[in-house]
Amino acid sequence: MQSLFGATPTGLLAALLGLTGTLLVGCDTSKEPPAVKADAPLISHTTSPSASAATTFDLSPWQAAQIDWRQFAGTQLTVLGDAQGAFQSLQPLLPAFEQLSGIKVGLILIQQEDMRKKLRTDLASGGGIYDVVPEGITDLGEAKQAGWLEPLEPYLANRSITDPAWFNYADFSAKVISLCQVDGQLLSLPFDFSAPVFFYRKDLFEKYKIAVPDTYEDVVAMKHQLQTALDADGVKGIDAFTTRTTVGAGDNTWTIIPAIRAYGGDMFDDQWRPTFNSPQAVQALNVYRDMVTGYGSPAESRTQHFVEQRQLFRDGQLASGIFASHIFAYLNDPEHSQIVGKWDAAPPPQGPAGRFTSPWAWAFAMNAQSKNKQAAWLFMQWAASKETAQLLGAGVGPARQSVWTPEYATKLNAPGLASAYQWIFANGVNSAFQMGVPEFPEAGLVASKAFSEIFYAAPVATTLNEAAAKVDAIMAAGPSRKALATHAEN
Repeated sequence: MQSLFGATPTGLLAALLGLTGTLLVGCDTSKEPPAVKADAPLISHTTSPSASAATTFDLSPWQAAQIDWRQFAGTQLTVLGDAQGAFQSLQPLLPAFEQLSGIKVGLILIQQEDMRKKLRTDLASGGGIYDVVPEGITDLGEAKQAGWLEPLEPYLANRSITDPAWFNYADFSAKVISLCQVDGQLLSLPFDFSAPVFFYRKDLFEKYKIAVPDTYEDVVAMKHQLQTALDADGVKGIDAFTTRTTVGAGDNTWTIIPAIRAYGGDMFDDQWRPTFNSPQAVQALNVYRDMVTGYGSPAESRTQHFVEQRQLFRDGQLASGIFASHIFAYLNDPEHSQIVGKWDAAPPPQGPAGRFTSPWAWAFAMNAQSKNKQAAWLFMQWAASKETAQLLGAGVGPARQSVWTPEYATKLNAPGLASAYQWIFANGVNSAFQMGVPEFPEAGLVASKAFSEIFYAAPVATTLNEAAAKVDAIMAAGPSRKALATHAEN
C-alpha cells in the first residue's frame, strides 16, 4: 500500500475514510443525531440520488437567483460534515440541489473528533479529496497560514455565480461573519450558528421550586438541591446536571474557556503567553470540576461525549446542562424527544468578571486543492442561503438574522432560548485564542487534556502549571508570538 501522502486519489480517499465495509450509502432522512461515543466514530456516506429518482422539489425559491445554477451540471462534489444535527438535516435536501444544479454531492458525515483528524490530513496533504469542508473559527488560523482554504471574496463578487441581492450577505450579523474570517479575509460561509447556553427542564424546576442558576456557583448548588429533591421523591433515572468534559481542542475547551473568562482569567495575555494557570483560572476549574463530577452528575459524566449528554437531556434522563444552543429543534421533535414542551434555556452562567460564551459557526469552506471550485461555490451558496436555512430541521441554529422572526421564536415554546440567542448575537465574543489562532489545534489539545485530568482528581494548580509550560513552548515556536515581535520591530 502506498503511503497516505503518496497515495492515488482513490487510495487517499479510502485511507481518509477508514473504510472497512461498513459505509452507509443512501439518503438518511432521520432528524436525530445517532448515539455516538467519543471513541466510536460514525461514518455515513450519502450520495444524492438522481433527480429522476428523487422527490420533486419546488425549486422556485432558489431559481429566483439571477444565476445559471446548471452551468456545472454533471460535476461530482465531495463534501465533508460532522455527524450531528446540522449536517444530518442537510441530507434530505441534497436531491433538491441536484435537481436545481445537475451537480451530484457525496456528503460524508463523520463523528467530530475523527472528522477533524481526517479533514486536517486531507488539507495538509494537498490531496483535495473533499471539495467542501466544515470549518470553525478555531481552525481557520492554521488553515489560512498554510493556504489550505480558498479565499471567498472573489466568488462572492463574481456575478456569473453569485446574485448578491438574492444571497443577501448582509443578513449574516457582523459577529457571525467574524467567525468565518481571519485578518478580515472571508474563508467560509456560515451554516449553523450556536454557543453554549443553559438548558433546563422547566417542568422539574417549577415542580421543585428550583431557580434558574445565574452564576457557576449557583449551578453547583442547584445540582445538589435538585438531585436531593428527585431522590426524596423517589424519581429514578434522572441526573441533575452535566456539561462537556471530554478531551479535544474545541470539545471541553468550548465550555471551559468561558468559565475561565467569567472568573477574570483567560487563556493568554496580549503577548501570547499562557495564563490559563492564573489564580482566576484555578478558581474557575475548581468550580467547573464540581459542576461535572460528584452527586447530581451522571456517573459517566467524565467520559460522555457531548452528543451523548444532550441525548440524555432529550430522553428525559438529565434535568439540565450547558449545551450548544442549536440543539433546540430536535428537543421539540415529538417522534424522538421525551421533553417536548418541557424545556427552556437561559444565557450561560456568569462569574465575578461577567457572563461569557463561545460563539461558534459551523461553516462551509472550499478546499484550495478542489478541482471543482465554482461548482463548490454554488453548493456553498445554496447551503448558506436563507431559502435552505428555512427548510433545515433538527439541530440547526439558523445563522441568518432574518430567520429569527417573532413567529419562529414563538413556535419554539421556549422564550428563554430566544432571549439567549438575542444575548449571544449582542454580547457573544470569543476568547482571542478561539478566533483563528494557528496554534489552537495543538495548544488547545494540551490544555484540554489538562482540564480532563482535573476531573479525575488531578491537583488543579499543578496540572494547569504543567500544561501552561507545554503550551508556552508551542507558542514560542509558533507564528503568533513571532508575528507580534515582527510587528514591534516595524
